Amino acid sequence: MEPILTHVPPQVSWVRTRLRGKTRILMAWIFGAALVLSAREAPTLPGILVCFLGATLRFWASGYLRKDATPSVGGPYAFTRNPLYLGTYLMALGTALAVGNPWLLGSATVAFAVIYHFIILEEEIKLREIFGPAYLRYTELVPRFFPRPWPASVAMLDTVNPRRELRRFSLSLAWRNKAYEAYAAFAALIGLTGAIALAWKFFTVG
Repeated sequence: MEPILTHVPPQVSWVRTRLRGKTRILMAWIFGAALVLSAREAPTLPGILVCFLGATLRFWASGYLRKDATPSVGGPYAFTRNPLYLGTYLMALGTALAVGNPWLLGSATVAFAVIYHFIILEEEIKLREIFGPAYLRYTELVPRFFPRPWPASVAMLDTVNPRRELRRFSLSLAWRNKAYEAYAAFAALIGLTGAIALAWKFFTVG
């Protein structure tokens, strides 16, 4: 079983103050700048597919997320406790693959691992305080980030949240959670890399 903290250790408290909103926005801008410098060819199909998979995972997860109201265990939450963050990582990974830049792929992976490690730790503390033993049981059943090939069983998930009606995808809930932003981000990322590649070719010909 993965350890679940019941208080905020000093190192988590110190780092989390530097990883909130502005830091993540800065990292997004740095990633965007790296794309501008990397895109020389049209985005490759494997990268596009991985990025689309990440967007779809975020959209799917948004239809089950009732933040801080009840434990989410339906859909992708039966495979991984953090499908939204996994989707974000897949989108960044896919974009790096699409432009064929292994250095961007590696640096994005390292930066994501460092930043979201502490973000996830802090969220686990909060969810443990909100949901108590139910969330602790959830951590025993479902991996933190990388999903298992099979979901936790229905009977086991009942011990976390017995309300099975909440395990059905809700389009209205996904809309309230702004799930559409995942596909908008996908279109922007792939569109940006394609446009930059065309611009490089146009201005460097001859």
